[in-house]
Amino acid sequence: MTAPALTLTDLTTLEDDPALLAATYERVLRPSFTRDELPGPEGVQPNGGHVLTVARDASGEPVGAAFCELDPDGVSLLEYLAVSPASRGLGAGGALLAHLRELWQARGCGLVLAEVHDPRGHAEDTDEHPEARLRFYGRAGAEVLDAPWVQPALGPRGERVPDMLLLVMHRPADADAEPTVPSAPVLAWARDYFEVCEGHAPTDAAQDPRGVALLDRIGAAPALRVLPLARWREVAPLALD
Repeated sequence: MTAPALTLTDLTTLEDDPALLAATYERVLRPSFTRDELPGPEGVQPNGGHVLTVARDASGEPVGAAFCELDPDGVSLLEYLAVSPASRGLGAGGALLAHLRELWQARGCGLVLAEVHDPRGHAEDTDEHPEARLRFYGRAGAEVLDAPWVQPALGPRGERVPDMLLLVMHRPADADAEPTVPSAPVLAWARDYFEVCEGHAPTDAAQDPRGVALLDRIGAAPALRVLPLARWREVAPLALD
């Protein structure tokens, strides 16, 4: 249930509210992700193609945030969605997702993806609850793309994050009994993602077998299945020959 006092604010430029931006990074985003998953503050700055939505409590303090790339002409990415550890249970996560769905519709976005840990590769512990996270997204209507994922390294000192799933947060209407999305735009998005983060897309199987296998898997067929999130175990993990 959404807390009555919760308010949502969209930051679309650095000038909107620099103090809120800095506080959101320190209090919400940084405690919620590892160093390899989250860049420095410069990597989550709102601009023409990215929106940072902040959930604030009655005192005006940030308690949740979503950072989303908006690309009406291609694949968009919900890059980060987090609630501060002390504020979980207030309904901030659900409120953020409901707001984002309206935003994606208003901006004319087609396919919107999100990266989450695959529970088969990320063990449950005090700070990591991958299956609970999937249940949360499933309740919000998310689906899963039938392709494994590896998050690119976020800079020269970072490491890739393997054993990921790609959730489908928003997509064009599809009347098929088992919906699909074309693989070509997803493959193009994946290549661009690696190029932006690592300087180049994986092309050499001898030097980067996992990266090449990942892109080959995404582009292996003209379309990728979109599965109900409860069927995430049907997504075969990346296998290297």
